[in-house]
Amino acid sequence: MKKRLLFCALLGSLTACQRESDIQPNSASLSSEVTGTYRTNFYLDPSCVAISANQMPFAELKAESDSTVTLVYTRLYPAKVVSRIPNINLSRQTDVIVFQVADSSVGTLQTDRIFTDNGMEKQGKLLRISMQGQTQTPFYFAGSK
Repeated sequence: MKKRLLFCALLGSLTACQRESDIQPNSASLSSEVTGTYRTNFYLDPSCVAISANQMPFAELKAESDSTVTLVYTRLYPAKVVSRIPNINLSRQTDVIVFQVADSSVGTLQTDRIFTDNGMEKQGKLLRISMQGQTQTPFYFAGSK
């Protein structure tokens, strides 16, 4: 009886000393999660199929505060056009980060299937932006880091 009790106590203490595998909250801000340069290819955005690889549009997200970013969208073809949209608010929903300007959703960032430049499929963060009416030139962008 004592051996069984000692064995159970040893087993319980070893189990209690194991590394905790619970999901811990992430202390990183939303803007630090999304900042960076996002590039597209004709697999992600079929409207770019006629554009050479060195002339593909790209988007850069720069942090302003914990939940606000600035979008700098650069289109290189047919002529270089740079659009800058400041004060984009970020909010987290279930599996997606939503981008909002003046209470209207303009884009999302989520983990999804992405295709590399040579057509290989992998898992990654996919940024989708659709600006209509907020800038001088409306645009659609889909890209990954």
